[in-house]
Amino acid sequence: MKVLLINGSPRHNSNTLLALSEMVNVFSEEGIETEIINIGTKAIQGCIACEKCREINKCFCTGSYAAPFLQHSF
Repeated sequence: MKVLLINGSPRHNSNTLLALSEMVNVFSEEGIETEIINIGTKAIQGCIACEKCREINKCFCTGSYAAPFLQHSF
């Protein structure tokens, strides 16, 4: 199992990152793999419901920072 932790804070070394880091420690003690993604300073476009993904089996909005992470859901 892998847990994805998303940091939405734009501040470097924020309290949010500190809290997520503590969760990484807790999960690690249980043998659970983790990954932290920092998105607080990224321009993220939400899904525009074009449904192109149904045709090509991946997100069509390749300019979106979130698109690579959405690929895991297909």
